[in-house]
Amino acid sequence: MSGRVLVAGVGNIFLGDDGFGVEVARRMAFTTLPDGVRVADYGTSGMHLAYDIANGYDTTILVDAAPRGGPPGT
Repeated sequence: MSGRVLVAGVGNIFLGDDGFGVEVARRMAFTTLPDGVRVADYGTSGMHLAYDIANGYDTTILVDAAPRGGPPGT
């Protein structure tokens, strides 16, 4: 993968598993990433995320949780 990449953790930490994306972003912040890759915790700030995406990323990866009817954590 080349170009600028944004990995965006989204979700609400106060709603249990919905904070999954935020936790992934937090853990990735302590890893070494390739040049051009930015990891950020957006929580519930969708407008901030929209402005950052419009800032010229070639690829955006959204990390989030989705209800699928199973027990939390599955």
